[in-house]
Amino acid sequence: MNLKYPQKPTTSWIIRTKNEEKWLPKVLETLYLQSRLDFEIIIVDSGSTDNTIQIANQFPIRRIIEIKQEDFSYGYALNLGISESWGDFVGILSAHSLPISRTWYQDAFSNFEDKMVAAVGGTYSALPDGVIEEKLWDTQYHINRLNDQNYYLGFQKENYYKTTSNTNFILRKTLWEDYQFDENLSTSEDYDWTQEMLFRGYNVIYDPRFDVYHSHGGLGRKIIIDRIDEWNKVNALIDAKARPSKSISKIFKNIL
Repeated sequence: MNLKYPQKPTTSWIIRTKNEEKWLPKVLETLYLQSRLDFEIIIVDSGSTDNTIQIANQFPIRRIIEIKQEDFSYGYALNLGISESWGDFVGILSAHSLPISRTWYQDAFSNFEDKMVAAVGGTYSALPDGVIEEKLWDTQYHINRLNDQNYYLGFQKENYYKTTSNTNFILRKTLWEDYQFDENLSTSEDYDWTQEMLFRGYNVIYDPRFDVYHSHGGLGRKIIIDRIDEWNKVNALIDAKARPSKSISKIFKNIL
């Protein structure tokens, strides 16, 4: 691929990987076919033993950061990648989250014309290799959210969607610099960050044009219904947090 990353990117995409050879080529190819190419990509890999690193090296990735599996947490991997980024905005994308269109990034980014938008997220539907439980979950989930009073089909900037996810997320880096992802959380670091921004008066927008195809069944990993109990427990702790809050990050030595 003859593309080069820009020296002054608008957005830095952070992609966490571990044994992602199945979908990573398609995800990277789709990113580099976007209508906007003013971005760099940083990969944070936590001990891949397949061809993940070799695949990444076939693309104009600016940096590949390798960490030990025992050092991994969602928040730590993200904070580490973002700390090395050059962009004013940070895009977060799972290595098996496939953008739905060529204008996916451009469409999401248009929301930042409003200075009070802290971040933009999207939801996801199962990849073609998703297991039947994931595809049935998709159907029920999409039906339910249309009836949810917190879900809006329009792009009203005063509204937000509660389940923004780091499977696909774009945020303002200046806000992350003030509140990093909490590395003390085993999951839901995205939910915690969103709740902090909402408390501070910012908006976090759900934009259906920014959705992805994403699932775990075809990768032999825990699927969404296997993780609900853990999410509920962690989210309850997050909901009980006093706001404004401080996040916990060993990278920035603000361990409480």
